Amino acid sequence: MRYEIEDKGSFKMVHIIGNIDTEENTKKLDDDIYNCIKTGHHHFVFNLERTTYLDSAGISIFIHCLCDVQENKGAVYIIAKESQVRKVLEMVGIDRLMKTYRTEQEFLTDQKVAAA
Repeated sequence: MRYEIEDKGSFKMVHIIGNIDTEENTKKLDDDIYNCIKTGHHHFVFNLERTTYLDSAGISIFIHCLCDVQENKGAVYIIAKESQVRKVLEMVGIDRLMKTYRTEQEFLTDQKVAAA
């Protein structure tokens, strides 16, 4: 798993590339997200367009982030195209906790974020 974090307006967009499948794999990402939150960032979007596999380790990242940002009236969104990854998200009910989008452009348009 690789990831990149970029600024998109008031959001931190986290692009996750490859498999999200082990706790060891996700610990650094979880720590980096927590550090962003500690420095005042409370709006995140996880872009899973290039994610090929997702298990409970990945789900825990989203839940931890949501719990941490809600204390500061923040929000977490997910971008996941039609794929096995999206099916897993729907199966565990993440789409009932966080708004999900099918494409980055759909997110940018809905949240009125400049594409830059």
